[in-house]
Amino acid sequence: MLSPAAMKIVDWLGEVGSRWGLPPDACRVQGLLFLMARPVLQDAIEAELDMTSSQAGDALTWLAKERLAVSGADGWTTQADPWLLVMQALESRRARELAPARAVLATWHSPSPAEDPIVVRQARLLRDLVDDLAAIDTGAQRLSPDAMRRMVSIGGRAARFVDKAFGRRSGS
Repeated sequence: MLSPAAMKIVDWLGEVGSRWGLPPDACRVQGLLFLMARPVLQDAIEAELDMTSSQAGDALTWLAKERLAVSGADGWTTQADPWLLVMQALESRRARELAPARAVLATWHSPSPAEDPIVVRQARLLRDLVDDLAAIDTGAQRLSPDAMRRMVSIGGRAARFVDKAFGRRSGS
């Protein structure tokens, strides 16, 4: 079904997904469905991705639950592009990491007077960073996935323009 080059994309999506807290098999299946852009039967998914029936079933169940894939008479399809997986990953990380980080750093609103002033300054910098990320997250949750995609696209184009106009910074 897919060429070796296309399979590298599918495998890469699985690797990236696992680093972002998503099920790697589900990311690989979603990548396959996205690239194929037509219905694919579960047994064909299993064969193409060298998965057991259980692995493919679990991946498809997760994708269906997240509304990223749909089962039809002709097989599984996705209307979702990988952007929705990115949004799912961000939501997963936000839920796991943002609240605990804010809880740990909240004590630095009123640190102990005995605390080293340098440590206070540095901890407050971290607290401010996490608070800024939380504010960005709150604002981003108000936007549709399409609006977020457009914002990221505009930012990417602006970054490429700056690279072309002023050259890349060393180390990047």
